[in-house]
Amino acid sequence: MNGLDLILQEELPGSLEEIAEVIGREGALKLVYECGGTRIFIPRKLRVQHKLVTLLGHEQAKRLSLHFGGETLTVVRAAQLLRRTRNREIVRRYDAGEGVRQLARDHALTERQIYAILSSVS
Repeated sequence: MNGLDLILQEELPGSLEEIAEVIGREGALKLVYECGGTRIFIPRKLRVQHKLVTLLGHEQAKRLSLHFGGETLTVVRAAQLLRRTRNREIVRRYDAGEGVRQLARDHALTERQIYAILSSVS
């Protein structure tokens, strides 16, 4: 199970849940990763080269446009959700035998931060 699988099982913040109902949880999470903490305008008519089409694919972008077209959406950062999921992933990988140094590199954290995460769940 990877980090995305763990997030897909988590409860999403309210506004993100509404987006997920339209384009699916994975699509909503793509928006968080790429646009979290910003507002994005959803056009009523999408062009093939629009950033939403590039990010989500034509079908998901079209569904988003049909439901929210003409609106500006605030995409939440969902920082707590992402941090909680990252920490679970770190613990899972550590338990599977990965070293602290590699986990620190993979997650752009220090070894000290990895040890703190590991000790918080023990």
